[in-house]
Amino acid sequence: IGVTNPYEPADGETLYMKFDDKYNNLVGGAIATEVGSPGYAGEAKKGSNAYAGATDSYLTLPTTGLQGESFSATFWYKVNAEPDRAGILVMGPEDPDNADYPDKQNNRNYGFRFFRENAGGMQRVKLNVGTGDANVWVDGGSAADINPAAGEWVHLAFTITPGKAKVYINGEMVKESDVAGVDWAGCDILSIMSGAPRFTGWNHKSDSSYMDDLHLYNKALTQEEIQDIM
Repeated sequence: IGVTNPYEPADGETLYMKFDDKYNNLVGGAIATEVGSPGYAGEAKKGSNAYAGATDSYLTLPTTGLQGESFSATFWYKVNAEPDRAGILVMGPEDPDNADYPDKQNNRNYGFRFFRENAGGMQRVKLNVGTGDANVWVDGGSAADINPAAGEWVHLAFTITPGKAKVYINGEMVKESDVAGVDWAGCDILSIMSGAPRFTGWNHKSDSSYMDDLHLYNKALTQEEIQDIM
């Protein structure tokens, strides 16, 4: 009788989601909470399936065990330009200034927000990192653009350390910014494929794109490591 070997995480790896048949973290086994009606793409970059976004739909997980002084995320992504802006990965706090307004949550001084926006027909990915008393933008401009008309899987990654935050597309760094480090205060929810519920103030809500092979790490990956993961 065959026995399925448990997943052996890489050094510093805290989350791996294959999206083949369920929304589970193979590092530890936690199953994500489904909000709305997320689906499956019927295609994959790796494995047999991928996450498919839908309106007002996304996944959440508690952030326990996912955070560190340094942090990295990598995944494959096939962008859908509709809606023309969306959240992709967010670990953010509640916004006390807009506690009664779920569509205005926008406290950017803690955690991170990785998202996309229309840029002249392209989709531009951006990272925002909260340092506790301020926030830092990692915006590569046109170097961070994805062409939705290409219909291609693109590999996205970002790293945050006490010193630098970097964004990569297909293994190439498109932007780095100086950052004191990330402050995780109040960041108890990971949102996957939406800015909701913690980053909605600029309408970065659910993403109808596809995501596959999501990895999180409590360390900073090198460019070589990111290329190896690709």
